[in-house]
Amino acid sequence: MAGTSEQNCRVEYRGREIVISGPAREAHAQAQRIIRRFACSAVPYRMAHAESDQVILKPA
Repeated sequence: MAGTSEQNCRVEYRGREIVISGPAREAHAQAQRIIRRFACSAVPYRMAHAESDQVILKPA
């Protein structure tokens, strides 16, 4: 069975930053899920930095 993007990515919480590491497509998909999840919270997140294998989210 194929793995899901959540299984292919590693999510780390570094202080107020969320760092998602893994293949680019899966990391970006996971980042979008997290951004949507926090969209209506007191501290929404935005994409602060994206590389080929890592996405960093920071509070908006």
